[in-house]
Amino acid sequence: MMADTAEVYVVTGASTGIGLEIARILAARGIHLVLVSRSADKLEVLAKELHRRHGITAHVCPVDLSVPGSAKDVARFTRERGIVVDGLVNNAGVGLYGEHTDLDPEALASMLHLNVLSLCELCQRYGLDFKRRKRGRILNVASTAAYQPAPYFAAYGASKTFVLNFSEALAMELEGDGVTVSCLSPGPTDTPFFRDVDKQSSRTPHFDRSARDDARTVARIGVDLMMSGGLSGVVGATNRLRIWSMRFAPRKLVARVAKRLLAPTHLSRLAPAPPEAH
Repeated sequence: MMADTAEVYVVTGASTGIGLEIARILAARGIHLVLVSRSADKLEVLAKELHRRHGITAHVCPVDLSVPGSAKDVARFTRERGIVVDGLVNNAGVGLYGEHTDLDPEALASMLHLNVLSLCELCQRYGLDFKRRKRGRILNVASTAAYQPAPYFAAYGASKTFVLNFSEALAMELEGDGVTVSCLSPGPTDTPFFRDVDKQSSRTPHFDRSARDDARTVARIGVDLMMSGGLSGVVGATNRLRIWSMRFAPRKLVARVAKRLLAPTHLSRLAPAPPEAH
């Protein structure tokens, strides 16, 4: 059992991208961590880095959250070690890009389990403990894809719509219990997710590299949102303006515009983006 009184946060998808930077920012604030990802080697390197730089304890929990029962494994990991968790960051996610009818069914099921079911279960397991102790913070990472239909990212976008609505509803349920739930919606970000999209190849202004946000910047916005107890945050003024304007447009028009923005240059079977890489 940890002897000091510093807080402990669980961060999923901590091996790359936004999750990696969130872990670094939290460690710099003196927060101990439980790092979750399927990439044990990367987590070990990160844990040593964070301990060396900030003197915090970073527990390595190598779990693949796309597998049924994996959220229970994370909860068991912290319980068996006597780790009292004060905050949960659900960052792990995967995206499948391409025509929905061409996607691999097993990959599709794994994506939905990771993006939706594991996130929900972790919120339930740790949220119940937070509620009992009358304190705790949850940050769920969605996407700007949550705010409109996303052709060629159809199931991924829908999973992020779920995350957004679920997070806001859960926040209202827990608002009288000392628990905050925040939802971060990044746009295109310089992570392995979008570098993989480059290979698959949607050459549109929406995916232009020069317009992508830095993962560290996105992570900082997310941590600030969580620590302030904010409900929802969209990264970037341009993204916020686009989302606001879509509220006044017909749904069919929004879907058609999204189709033009997201269409690949060739329509064929496309590989999934790498996991845990928003």
